[in-house]
Amino acid sequence: MTAYDIHHEALEASSAVTSRPRSGKVHRRLREQRFWTALPPVNACYPHVARVEVAISDPGDRVRTWLADREAAEKLVRIAPQTTTALHRRHLFTSRVIEHALSLGITQFLELGSGDPHISAAHATVSRAQTHPAPTIVLVDHDPIVYARAWADEQERPEQWRRSTFVEGNVFAIGAMLNSLTAQGLLDPSQRVCVLAVDILHFAEPEIDIRTVPRRLARRLAPGSLFAATHLTAEPLPAPASTTTRTRLRTTTTEWCRAHHRCARPYPRPRSHADFTGLFTGLDLLAPGITTPGHWPAPDNTHRPRAPYTLAAVGRVRTPLSSQTSPDPRRRAHEG
Repeated sequence: MTAYDIHHEALEASSAVTSRPRSGKVHRRLREQRFWTALPPVNACYPHVARVEVAISDPGDRVRTWLADREAAEKLVRIAPQTTTALHRRHLFTSRVIEHALSLGITQFLELGSGDPHISAAHATVSRAQTHPAPTIVLVDHDPIVYARAWADEQERPEQWRRSTFVEGNVFAIGAMLNSLTAQGLLDPSQRVCVLAVDILHFAEPEIDIRTVPRRLARRLAPGSLFAATHLTAEPLPAPASTTTRTRLRTTTTEWCRAHHRCARPYPRPRSHADFTGLFTGLDLLAPGITTPGHWPAPDNTHRPRAPYTLAAVGRVRTPLSSQTSPDPRRRAHEG
């Protein structure tokens, strides 16, 4: 029996006695996203988006997914046949961002909401990078089953985890997360970091202001650090060819999001272009600005987008104005 089998059985056993009281459930969900160590209860009764994505990526995987996950994946693909392609394009975007960051000399990476490391493009790209010094990455996810899978994978294939570290915690608790990673020696905020928030922000509860994620990161990370994000939307990026195209995208996106309600929370919520653009306020947007995962770093000129349709962009942390304009202390002393 493998390490993963042992943890798999333990998690299934614990889920059978996990109670999910209806009273105060909204408060509990908010707590799970606002506090670094407030993790969700183990729940094997419902599909989970991390396992569902494994099922979408590899429908024949019977080790990392359960029947409910595969059924949920089949429904999502049935509603939006572009789902599998969208997942592939997301991985492509992640790999391209990491390669671009490496070309700039950035060697620290932080993936928020990593999901199952078996299909993590970030984990794979950093592991095979040929740059010197070798890059490192911290994968953060708050799901106990994902953590168990990562732990077991590391025990069975330690050579693939020499540059990667998986940490269990809430990715929306930015301050506490950075404090914890810094204290553990996993991240050095004084050096540039590339943060990957790929297909995670649209899972925030409505009461969570996702604009605070890049703002807090920008305040804590070194100038020149990168923030890469994608987000689900129901609006075509360029002007659509017809009203029918716009209506079809909005209708399919709504149905696709509703299908997630058979999964364990949280659920995806699309946002507008304006909302997504607002995430990068205070950051320098890299060319081409707002685009889509499959096209970055080129603009998206697709006039007939299909759901699930996501926006993508990469921002750079600016050098503080005081650092740019502070006078020579010797000159200031002379003038005084």
